[in-house]
This record gives sequence, C-alpha cells and structure tokens, in this order.
Amino acid sequence: MNCVMCGGNAIAVTERKRARYRHETVEVSREVFRCKSCQENFLTPAQAHSYVCVVKDEIRKKHGLLPPRRIAEIRTKLGLSQHELEELLGIGPKVVVRWESGKVIQGGVQDSLLRLLEREPRILEDLRQIQQRRSSEQKEYASSHCHAADPMACAV
Repeated sequence: MNCVMCGGNAIAVTERKRARYRHETVEVSREVFRCKSCQENFLTPAQAHSYVCVVKDEIRKKHGLLPPRRIAEIRTKLGLSQHELEELLGIGPKVVVRWESGKVIQGGVQDSLLRLLEREPRILEDLRQIQQRRSSEQKEYASSHCHAADPMACAV
C-alpha cells in the first residue's frame, strides 16, 4: 500500500488505542497502515469500519450487554421480524436493524427484556397484549381529541 501522505511504502500494523464512544473510554486493538518513510498512520475505509465495530463491541462487553449476533438469534428463535420486535418493545423504526448490525448499542432495559424473552418466550404473548392495549388507548385518545379544524389531530 502506498502512503497517502508521501507515496512511500506502508505496511499494516496492529496497535492498541484508547477510544471514546459517547462518554465511555475503552482500549482496543486496531489495524492501521504505517508508512515506512514518514511514519504516518492511516486507515482504509474497511479498517475504519472495523475499528468502530470493535469499539462498540468493547463497550457492550464493558456493560455486559448482548452482542448483535445474540440479539438476532433471540429475535429469530422467537419467530419475530425486526419490525415486529420494534412494535412489541415500543421502540422506533429500524432500531432493531441498528442493534443487529452493531451500529447502535441497546440500552440496559432493552437488553434485560431481550434476555427475559430468551429465557421465558411465553412473555411474548404478554407483550402482544400490552401492544394491543397501547394501540387501543392511542386510538381512543385520538378520537376524543379529533377536531374538524385540525385534521392532523384526527389522523391515526
């Protein structure tokens, strides 16, 4: 690989690096290219992506949170799509996609709920009932607050 700074020969090396993710600091290994001539370090896009994933994985380990692969396994064993799990947990669209891809770290409450679902799949029916009740309450609220002057208040 040619150095992006001086054009010299660069080789892949592994180094330890302190990294920050939000308010957390962890130490991880990462691969970079180091120029033999100018000693400049640089990363390819693939190395940069890998580094971000390693940092987030280390944060998960630090807090005892499920890794992305386990989240996907739990969801699959429950027979749920990503969208269905989002609906049942009352979280936004594409959140489970981001957890399972490793882009976003789930919170402790969500992690605990996923572990409970894994241990006691029967809880799934309770969550479905809660979701149905919540939906019913939202519709009831919308219909009681529907004003002809504000058509958006009537949209549910």
